[in-house]
Amino acid sequence: MGHEVRRGKACLAVLAAGCAWSCAAAQEPTSQTPFADFVASSDTEGFHALRKRAGLFDPYSNPWSYTGVAVQSTRYSQGAFHREVSGAVLQYRDQRRDTLAGLDLEAGAVSVSGHLRPVGDVTLRMTPTLGTSVDLIAAADLVETRKALDRGIGYTFVAAAVERQFGERFTTIGLAGWQSFSDGNSRVHLRARAIWLVVPEHGVSLQGRYRQYSSRDSDVGGAYFNPDTYRQWLAVAAIRKRHAGWVFSAAVGAGQEDTGDGGPHASYLAEARGEGPIGGEARLVLRAGYYRSAGFVGDPDYGYRMVGANVVVPLR
Repeated sequence: MGHEVRRGKACLAVLAAGCAWSCAAAQEPTSQTPFADFVASSDTEGFHALRKRAGLFDPYSNPWSYTGVAVQSTRYSQGAFHREVSGAVLQYRDQRRDTLAGLDLEAGAVSVSGHLRPVGDVTLRMTPTLGTSVDLIAAADLVETRKALDRGIGYTFVAAAVERQFGERFTTIGLAGWQSFSDGNSRVHLRARAIWLVVPEHGVSLQGRYRQYSSRDSDVGGAYFNPDTYRQWLAVAAIRKRHAGWVFSAAVGAGQEDTGDGGPHASYLAEARGEGPIGGEARLVLRAGYYRSAGFVGDPDYGYRMVGANVVVPLR
């Protein structure tokens, strides 16, 4: 569908983001810790989105324990089309640093085309046995296409995922989820990932990724890409390194996807992320990605790119 993957909180990405602040040192609780975030994206159809967010954590103990609120504004544009969507979110996190067991929550609402729609994502992680984790996931967002924004279409997503480690080098992840759209459509999602840590001392891994979904309603009035069935297979090489207090990670992948239009299409991705201190206790996260996939809009030549940054400045 349209730009669902843009900020649709793809759930395997949520699982992989568990190491996001792994190089930070624990802190004593700090009150009134400002933070800011922006995400900019564009695609080959000339659709642009820029989300700006600013908020305050109070208290802020460390990157795994905080409570905060934020306001946000997203500007969408495509040719003569412009749309401003504003809202607010509550953020709460209470997780263990080593296993990420606990709760990571972001929940709020935005106003679009006369509708109030929920946004955010919630992950509750449990670790019933050593090497096994179970994630209960919920997410909500807008469908980011021109027609969908005009109609105020949003979606909610609920899923369960199981991650299992086999020794020190092999990990598998499986996810099953259900997505409901405010226009009455729904989808069933299945995703899987196998990870082989090839060179542990350099953080190099090879991964196989698979995802599919099937839609209940085939006719959504052209509001977003909506094949009856969609499948994608990707082979991915990834690396994760530490340097001078920073953590850097990157991934490149290639594969095929089947949108049900008579044949497979090539699919690619490239992602990069860096995070670390920028003076005192302030921390910065930078991220970028490029995705080439017909699964976004049904065009085999479609490409989507994004950049984002997040800064947290504890006040002492």
